[in-house]
Parts: sequence; C-alpha cells; structure tokens
Amino acid sequence: MDEAKLFHARKALIQAFLRDNGYDGILLSHANNFAMATGGKRNYIYQFSDNGANSLFIDKYGAAYFVGNNIEETRLMAEELGALGCESLSYLWTESNPAERVRKEFSGNLVSDDGSFGENVDGKLAYLRGLLTLDELEKYRRLGKLAAEAMVATVESVKAGMCEADIAAKLVSEGLKRRCQVPVALIAADERIAQFRHPLPTEAPLLAGSLTERAVRGYVMIVGCFLREGLVASITRFVKVGDIPAHIPDAFARVCGVDALMQEATEAGKTLGDVFAACQSAYATLGFPANEWHNHHQGGTAGYAGRACIATPGEKSPILNADRWERAIQEFAGLDVPLGHAFAWNPSAVGVKSEDTFILLPDGTKEIVTSTPSLPRVDLEKVLGRKTDVKKNGIAGG
Repeated sequence: MDEAKLFHARKALIQAFLRDNGYDGILLSHANNFAMATGGKRNYIYQFSDNGANSLFIDKYGAAYFVGNNIEETRLMAEELGALGCESLSYLWTESNPAERVRKEFSGNLVSDDGSFGENVDGKLAYLRGLLTLDELEKYRRLGKLAAEAMVATVESVKAGMCEADIAAKLVSEGLKRRCQVPVALIAADERIAQFRHPLPTEAPLLAGSLTERAVRGYVMIVGCFLREGLVASITRFVKVGDIPAHIPDAFARVCGVDALMQEATEAGKTLGDVFAACQSAYATLGFPANEWHNHHQGGTAGYAGRACIATPGEKSPILNADRWERAIQEFAGLDVPLGHAFAWNPSAVGVKSEDTFILLPDGTKEIVTSTPSLPRVDLEKVLGRKTDVKKNGIAGG
C-alpha cells in the first residue's frame, strides 16, 4: 500500500467516526492525531507540545485540507500533504488561526481535537489511534527493531559511576542515529528506581540548587519511547553494574511474569478492562501486594501515541473489534484493509518494571517488536510454573 492509499484508508476511518457521531467535519491539530489521520505525517515544529504548528480539516465527504499559516504551508504541502491530494486553506501568519480559518469556509456540527471549536473529541479518537493497517504493523516491526538496537547500545555502554543524565543522552543519541525521536527517556539509578515510577534523569541545575546528579552504583533502569512516522515503541531494560538488593532479581522475574500474563490475556474479543482484571490477579498470584497497580498505570494500546488508550478497571475499549472499521474503509475508500493493534504493558513494583511493545495481527498472532535477544532472558516457565510463548529479558550485566 503506497502512502496515498494509506491516507485514504485512514481518512475513511475518520469519515466513519464523523458519520457515527453525527459530525460534519473535524479539525485535527494534535500532532498524534494529525499523524494518525495521515499515516504518519508531521505537523509540528516544537516537539514537546500536543498541538502542532498547523492543522488538518476533514469533512464528512472525505475532503481534506491543510489549515495553517503561510510559513508552514510551503513545507507541509511540498513534503507531507500535497502528494496525498489535500487542498490548502492558508492565511498570513499575522492574521488568523486554524479554527477561525475553518469557520470562514464551513458550517454545521464541526468538532476539534483541542477544543478550539465545537466538541473536544480527542478522547473519542483514542481507539482510532490504536487501529493499524498491515503496512503500519510492518512499520512497527521496523521501529521496534530500531528501538531495541538503540536500547541495547545504551545498555552496553553503562558503567559504574555513569551519571543518569549521561545514560539518557546516550539513549537519545542512539535513537536519533536511527532517525527516531525519543520523547521519553527516563533513567533511575539504585534507590531512585524504588522511589519513582517516572524518574526523570537527575541533572545539575544551571545555578545553585538542591538537586545533584546521580551516578549508578548498583543497577539502573532505562526507559525509552521511540517515535517515528507518528508511531511509538516503548521499552524498558535494567543493567547491573555492582551490588544490588538481594530481593531484586526475584522481584524482577515475577513482575516479568505479570507482564507475560497480561500479554497472554490480550486477545481479540476481549476488552482492555479484561486485561486489567488479569493484571490485578497476576500481581496477587505472583506475590505482590494486591493493590500494587495503584502505584502506576499498567499500559494499554499503542499506536499513534505511546498509549493510545490506557487500561483501567472496567475499561470497555475492545481489543481488535475491527470488523466495522474494515467495512468503513471498504465503503469510503474502496479498499480491503485488515486491521490490527499494538500494545505496551508496563507492570511495575518497588524497584522493578517490565515493558515491551508487541503487535496483535488480524489473525490473532502476537509478536514482540522490541525484542532484545542478545540480553539475558527471564525463565518465565519457572516463574509461571508452566510453558508460555512470551519471552522477557532479564537484568543485563548480572
């Protein structure tokens, strides 16, 4: 499928969304939704903002428009949208904004993903951010391989006494070498692993301050999210460089067991709530406090966001319930396009965590795309007391 056909398929999903909800058009400004609707195109300048520098408007008939100022129009139409058949609704950079420009041209029940006009439907788009064509699933395979390579290179570079900030710099550098952005680079050394579930690497302040940079003495947790063409692959690995608490290896193996049980529970026809229930049970079964899940989210669907939809108790978002969306692509785009999902679960406990990204193919097959076979492996059969097809990596260097 070329990029024009992929765009038509993704645009058909948007059309079905508009029809099902009684909307006449939608303005997409968030970078992840812009990528989702276009098959991975870029509308941002500042990489750490939800909103891009311009927008995409799609009406219920499937007409698509670049909406932005004259500065952005030149590149967007030349490198991102022009070949897809999008028209342009531009304005002088001093004179307007995307919402005002669309209001001048269109009427009806118009909505947006940032609240700039009409209903804010960003939350309603979560499921579409996670629905992926076979071509996008293949992109995930390639992205996962790049993410794994960057992570292994970082893991292999870690030495005792290395500062968290330098490990983060290595992770980002290795990602950029492979043409991936690294929007998340979390690093925790030793006791910080147990203290914080989202540990930004410590950095010395520019002026005098209380925070000092931490260097790894015993072990370190490395968390990375790698972004390319709108898709995000998440991966966490641990490295031992010295003495670590005696209970950590066992706890680490058991939290990988929780991850394995969640992956096994991720099946077509179930919901994210069903997997979350399996997660809750797994924590208790594998010797963690029954309420351990209170301390961190457990992951969810991936795709055009690190987490397209996060699993919570009772979450009804379906897993691979794609028939109606496949029919919509046939109806609006005239294409037969099977759809799959991607997932990134990340169970954690005090001092340990497990995280990989895997894809769920239309036939129900599961495949971890961030596999790192050169690193040690956890004996999950010993942890679970039975065979499993899931493979998880252990603590490197141990």
